[in-house]
Amino acid sequence: MTRQESERKLNELRKKYIALISSMNFAKAQKIKSKIDSLERELEPHSLGELLQDYTPEFKVEMLRKMHKLFIYSDLLEGAALEFQSELESNGIDAQVVFQVKRVLKELRSIVRIPDEEKNASLSDNFAGMCDEAGLVVSNIINKYLAK
Repeated sequence: MTRQESERKLNELRKKYIALISSMNFAKAQKIKSKIDSLERELEPHSLGELLQDYTPEFKVEMLRKMHKLFIYSDLLEGAALEFQSELESNGIDAQVVFQVKRVLKELRSIVRIPDEEKNASLSDNFAGMCDEAGLVVSNIINKYLAK
């Protein structure tokens, strides 16, 4: 079952639960409540570490590499979007892209915060260092092409 199907099923169960409670059919309502609780647990996000427990070390390393790429790209995009939005707004430009940037920033912030939410200082420091280095490399590449 896809996440969307699970969420749809969860909404149906909640409506059924409310109807059963309203009609004072508490025995059936309790069974539905158990199904709701179970489905909610399935839909809860899990950390990458939890999801990768049963996989090979090679697969874990590859997934960690891709995870870092995702976080770094998100951080770089968030920084670029903020700078771009700020520059446009400070010059009184209200282009469609500013609206799009604001919408994207909400999602990017939630991704960029993930390493910090792990409450692991080493992970946060490594992530920040990688993002800073990647940002410099990207800036150097852009400057090189603009100088031509």
